[in-house]
Amino acid sequence: MSRVTTLRNLILKAKHAYYYSGAPIMSDAEYDALEDELRLLAPDDSVLALVGSPVPPDTMLTKARHAMPMGSQGKVNSADEFLAWCVKNEVKAIHASVKGDGASAAAYYRDGQLVQAITRGDGTVGEDITANALRFKGLPAWVGTPDQGFTGAVRFEVILTVEDWTRIDPTRSKNPRNAGNGIMGRKNGHQSDCLTIFAFDLDETLEGRSVDFALETDKTARLAELGFNLVPHARIERAQDAVAYFEQVAATRNELPIWIDGVVMKVDDIAQQRALGVTAGRPKGQVAWKFDSAGAESVLEGVVVSGGHTGGLYPTAQLRPVDIGGTTVSNASLANYDEIERLDLAIGDSVWVVKANDIIPKIIRVTERPPTRQAILAPTVCPFCGGEVGRRRISSGDEGVIIECRNADCPKKSTGKIRRWIASLDILGIGDVVLESMIERFDLADAGDLYTLRDRAEELANLVTHAERELRLGEKRAASILNAIDASRTLTLSQLLGSLGIDHLGKRRVELMIQSAEGALDTLEAWRSGLLRDPDMAVQAGVPNIGGQIQDGIDAMAAVIDKLLANGVTVLPTERNSQANDVPAAKTVCISGKLPSGSKKADYEQPLRTAGYKLVDDVTKGLGFLVLADPGSNSSKAEKARKLGVEVISEERLKELIELGQLTP
Repeated sequence: MSRVTTLRNLILKAKHAYYYSGAPIMSDAEYDALEDELRLLAPDDSVLALVGSPVPPDTMLTKARHAMPMGSQGKVNSADEFLAWCVKNEVKAIHASVKGDGASAAAYYRDGQLVQAITRGDGTVGEDITANALRFKGLPAWVGTPDQGFTGAVRFEVILTVEDWTRIDPTRSKNPRNAGNGIMGRKNGHQSDCLTIFAFDLDETLEGRSVDFALETDKTARLAELGFNLVPHARIERAQDAVAYFEQVAATRNELPIWIDGVVMKVDDIAQQRALGVTAGRPKGQVAWKFDSAGAESVLEGVVVSGGHTGGLYPTAQLRPVDIGGTTVSNASLANYDEIERLDLAIGDSVWVVKANDIIPKIIRVTERPPTRQAILAPTVCPFCGGEVGRRRISSGDEGVIIECRNADCPKKSTGKIRRWIASLDILGIGDVVLESMIERFDLADAGDLYTLRDRAEELANLVTHAERELRLGEKRAASILNAIDASRTLTLSQLLGSLGIDHLGKRRVELMIQSAEGALDTLEAWRSGLLRDPDMAVQAGVPNIGGQIQDGIDAMAAVIDKLLANGVTVLPTERNSQANDVPAAKTVCISGKLPSGSKKADYEQPLRTAGYKLVDDVTKGLGFLVLADPGSNSSKAEKARKLGVEVISEERLKELIELGQLTP
């Protein structure tokens, strides 16, 4: 890299750090020395004329469209599948590169200067992260020779290296992919300089025309020439040698300074790639061969049964503790008893445990069956109430059946339904331990009993939550819980009915049924009248096959609904003709999780309504904004929002938009 190029890059990064982050990366004297040197070597350089930060920080996380789409790759999961791909596509030379376990993005350069960086998003539209990307390691702010700046796009993976992950998170509470993704999307840019990029593809333009590279190997060489970090890669002449390369990488992956999750195999001849074409948005000339999820061998020492709010009885494996991916695993999901039978699993077996998606521990096979193994028997009665059990097929139909308690008065169902009510309405402060203590102390039978606790505030403050340590709830925490309960006393129909734990009836479905029924289901009385047993009404409401089951569920909860109403819970009228319900789908906002200010979702209902927006509970296509405490979160709602192209913003940003009158999707 020439000295002029180095100076341009250092100056641009220093300007950005000084004006955007408030944390200069060098002293004024050091910066002045760089400018003086560049002025000596290139007196008319455009970088010298730049005033302020090269990128305005308020562009962070705004929607941005890729100049060229970032598509997905096909996948193979075994040597046989990979070799079949090679034969089918008459693959000869292969360009193989390790697949970094991070977040994909693209950087766009014009005449050498970085002008924009965009997350992959849905491949067509992502989020502008330029303000943070200028601080990433390995992503130059200026690229090219002194006389010819690079113009085009560079695609790269944003990765938190193991070294930086350990430095900023010594306990490794999050895996580096999730931690890195969170940092990448922070609007304040905090810790962006801990992220490193590794380039894997480029589109270069010279004199207005796209450069036509002959080989993937040529592209990689050009990226190295431009000064970008590259992941380990190789050109391989034979398919069998590519299999050996994959196996070698898999065996040594833990020795690398970054997490990787596979190897990308591309037909090296780019003309052949083009000739092979694309299927379902995935180029036939390249595949991602992913590793099995991180796993380890353990011993199944027991199985415990947990109860769901609808009566489902779910087995959970108790394992001899084992380290997987930096965390100790002692329990694993078994899904249902059909899964136990499919695996031919018994207590005492040695088993192979993986983290599905590197998160959820799961047993995938038995590695040894000792003669002393003990069969795992499905419950013939409910372990919580002794009631009759039955089998119910899971609605998706692809994971067998669950065993469920058929006793309507099972205490586990009551506990589960209270827990469901609390979670659905974001009543904060009542975790599992506190809830169990409350149920035992106050004899809570259902959600309606929560609204009697205001009169027992002193008892709640003295509630013992951990008897072995003589810990009590305390006045401050008790007051917080009571305030959270009181904040849920005024509900919409969808919030009330969708939070009761009725099969097939969540909040979103209630909303859809109200809309479809065109006024017939606008009141609680209508829902309780038996209308849904009428086949025509069920069809109109959009539930032709389950209308009767939903009505049975509502009828079964009659006593709970009556208690809720008697204890001060009120239902807002359905505002079918109001501005809030007539606004198009894009004018909606979903607020999820605990907010940094301590405000409740309900606190924003009126301001949003005044702005012409409706507050909704779910992330769906057309949603205007999803509001999270951390917009860089990788929660299920955040991931779904990004896939749907929904903008994810912070509470602070929501307040700004409301105050400035700029709340437009």
